[in-house]
Amino acid sequence: MKQAILVFFFAFTSLALFGQSSADGGGSTPVKISIYPNPATNFISINKDENVRDIAIFNLVGRKLKTFQDVEKGEHYDVSDLPTGMYLVQVIDTNKKILTTQRISKR
Repeated sequence: MKQAILVFFFAFTSLALFGQSSADGGGSTPVKISIYPNPATNFISINKDENVRDIAIFNLVGRKLKTFQDVEKGEHYDVSDLPTGMYLVQVIDTNKKILTTQRISKR
Protein backbone atom coordinates (compact mmCIF):
# COMPACT_ATOMS: atom_id res chain seq x y z
CA MET A 1 0.00 0.00 0.00
CA LYS A 2 2.85 2.41 0.84
CA GLN A 3 4.43 1.73 -2.53
CA ALA A 4 1.18 2.49 -4.36
CA ILE A 5 0.82 5.78 -2.50
CA LEU A 6 4.45 6.67 -3.18
CA VAL A 7 4.09 5.89 -6.90
CA PHE A 8 0.92 7.98 -7.09
CA PHE A 9 2.59 10.88 -5.25
CA PHE A 10 5.66 10.71 -7.49
CA ALA A 11 3.52 10.65 -10.65
CA PHE A 12 1.42 13.58 -9.43
CA THR A 13 4.52 15.57 -8.45
CA SER A 14 6.20 14.83 -11.77
CA LEU A 15 3.17 16.09 -13.65
CA ALA A 16 3.07 19.20 -11.50
CA LEU A 17 6.78 19.88 -12.01
CA PHE A 18 7.06 19.00 -15.69
CA GLY A 19 3.56 19.89 -16.85
CA GLN A 20 4.46 23.57 -17.07
CA SER A 21 4.81 24.97 -20.58
CA SER A 22 7.93 27.02 -21.19
CA ALA A 23 6.48 28.78 -24.24
CA ASP A 24 3.69 31.29 -23.92
CA GLY A 25 1.82 30.06 -27.01
CA GLY A 26 2.56 33.26 -28.89
CA GLY A 27 5.22 31.71 -31.10
CA SER A 28 8.09 32.97 -28.97
CA THR A 29 11.29 31.01 -28.49
CA PRO A 30 11.59 29.21 -25.13
CA VAL A 31 14.07 30.71 -22.70
CA LYS A 32 17.40 28.84 -22.61
CA ILE A 33 18.64 28.67 -19.06
CA SER A 34 21.49 26.43 -17.93
CA ILE A 35 22.22 25.33 -14.39
CA TYR A 36 25.89 24.50 -13.91
CA PRO A 37 28.12 22.75 -12.96
CA ASN A 38 26.39 19.44 -13.42
CA PRO A 39 27.32 17.34 -11.51
CA ALA A 40 27.54 19.85 -8.69
CA THR A 41 29.66 19.46 -5.57
CA ASN A 42 29.45 22.63 -3.46
CA PHE A 43 27.45 25.15 -5.50
CA ILE A 44 25.28 25.75 -8.56
CA SER A 45 24.94 28.81 -10.81
CA ILE A 46 22.70 29.88 -13.69
CA ASN A 47 23.67 31.46 -17.01
CA LYS A 48 20.81 34.03 -17.21
CA ASP A 49 19.25 36.46 -14.81
CA GLU A 50 16.69 38.35 -16.90
CA ASN A 51 13.33 37.86 -15.20
CA VAL A 52 14.78 35.14 -12.93
CA ARG A 53 13.74 35.60 -9.32
CA ASP A 54 14.06 32.30 -7.45
CA ILE A 55 15.64 28.85 -7.64
CA ALA A 56 13.91 25.95 -5.88
CA ILE A 57 15.57 22.55 -5.36
CA PHE A 58 13.43 19.41 -4.97
CA ASN A 59 14.35 15.80 -4.29
CA LEU A 60 12.96 13.20 -6.71
CA VAL A 61 9.97 12.56 -4.44
CA GLY A 62 8.95 16.21 -4.85
CA ARG A 63 9.91 17.61 -1.44
CA LYS A 64 11.28 21.14 -1.63
CA LEU A 65 14.69 21.16 0.06
CA LYS A 66 16.11 24.62 -0.66
CA THR A 67 15.03 27.95 -2.10
CA PHE A 68 17.27 30.79 -3.22
CA GLN A 69 15.70 34.21 -3.72
CA ASP A 70 16.83 37.24 -5.73
CA VAL A 71 18.96 35.09 -8.04
CA GLU A 72 21.70 36.74 -10.11
CA LYS A 73 23.70 35.47 -13.06
CA GLY A 74 27.06 33.96 -12.13
CA GLU A 75 26.40 33.92 -8.38
CA HIS A 76 27.13 30.71 -6.48
CA TYR A 77 24.27 29.03 -4.60
CA ASP A 78 25.39 26.63 -1.89
CA VAL A 79 24.29 22.99 -2.23
CA SER A 80 27.11 21.48 -0.16
CA ASP A 81 24.68 20.47 2.59
CA LEU A 82 22.58 18.30 0.23
CA PRO A 83 23.34 14.57 0.23
CA THR A 84 24.76 12.95 -2.89
CA GLY A 85 21.99 12.19 -5.38
CA MET A 86 19.70 13.53 -8.09
CA TYR A 87 17.65 16.71 -7.71
CA LEU A 88 15.17 18.77 -9.70
CA VAL A 89 15.94 22.48 -9.92
CA GLN A 90 13.20 24.94 -10.85
CA VAL A 91 14.01 28.42 -12.11
CA ILE A 92 11.14 30.81 -11.36
CA ASP A 93 10.61 34.26 -12.88
CA THR A 94 9.43 37.52 -11.33
CA ASN A 95 5.77 36.59 -12.06
CA LYS A 96 6.22 33.30 -10.16
CA LYS A 97 6.06 31.33 -13.43
CA ILE A 98 8.35 28.31 -13.81
CA LEU A 99 10.82 29.07 -16.59
CA THR A 100 12.52 25.68 -16.56
CA THR A 101 12.94 22.54 -14.48
CA GLN A 102 16.23 20.70 -14.86
CA ARG A 103 17.72 17.63 -13.27
CA ILE A 104 21.12 17.92 -11.61
CA SER A 105 23.39 15.43 -9.95
CA LYS A 106 25.02 16.27 -6.62
CA ARG A 107 28.30 14.55 -5.76
